Amino acid sequence: MAAAPFSVGWPRAIVFDLDGTLVDSAPDIQLAINAAFAPLGVAPFELAQVKGLIGGGAPAAVARAAAMAGLTLAPDDEKAALARFYPVYAEASAKGRGLYPGAAELLAHLTDRGIPLGLCTNKAEPITAIALEALGIRPFFSAVVGARDDLPKKPDPTMLRAAFTPLGADAASVLMVGDTAADIGAAHAAGCRSIAISHGYSRVPVADLGADGIIHHLAELSGAIATLAPSGA
Repeated sequence: MAAAPFSVGWPRAIVFDLDGTLVDSAPDIQLAINAAFAPLGVAPFELAQVKGLIGGGAPAAVARAAAMAGLTLAPDDEKAALARFYPVYAEASAKGRGLYPGAAELLAHLTDRGIPLGLCTNKAEPITAIALEALGIRPFFSAVVGARDDLPKKPDPTMLRAAFTPLGADAASVLMVGDTAADIGAAHAAGCRSIAISHGYSRVPVADLGADGIIHHLAELSGAIATLAPSGA
C-alpha cells in the first residue's frame, strides 16, 4: 500500500469500529442468535435478517430478533437468551473468520506511518478480546474499548473518548472509522471527524449517516484521509 500524503499532524490517532468495519461478523452472530432462540421454537434467522439485527451490542440484537419473531421476552427470558448467545458467539469468534480484504494491510500501513490506532466497539469486551486475538490484529491497537457495564454504548461519546484519550490525542485530531449511525453519532458527539464505510451493517443509507467522508473498501481509507485534514493541519 503506497504512502498517502497525509497532512502533518492530522490525524494524530484513528479509532476503528470492529463489526461491519474491519470484520464481517454477521455469520458468527447468526450462529449465536439462532442458538439463543432455538429453545423458543423460533425458525432459524437467515443471514440477511441477522445483518439487520446488528448494532448496539448483544442485548439490542436479541431484542430486535425477538421483535422480528413476534415475541415479547420477559426479563428472565431475555437473560436466558443472552446466556445461550454469548458462549456460542465466543466460540465462533475464536475461529478468527471474516476479516475484510485489506484490513490487516491497512492497519499495518497506518502503524508504519506512526499513527496510533484505537478500537471502539459495542461488542462485549471479553468477546472483543477473543476476536482480535483470533483475527491476528490485536497488536495494531494501542487502546481497545468494548462494551462493559460502566460505559454507555455508542452513539454516546464516552466509549470513543475512552479509546482515543490513551492515544495522546484530542477530539479535533482524531478520526473515527465506522459503518453505522452509532459510530458516526459517537464521532459527532465527541467532536471527531469521521469516515463511514459502506460494506457494513448500517440500517440506513450510508450517505445519510452524516460522516465527513464515505469509502467503499478499506483500501480507500488512506486517500480519504488526505482529503479531510483540517485547514492548517
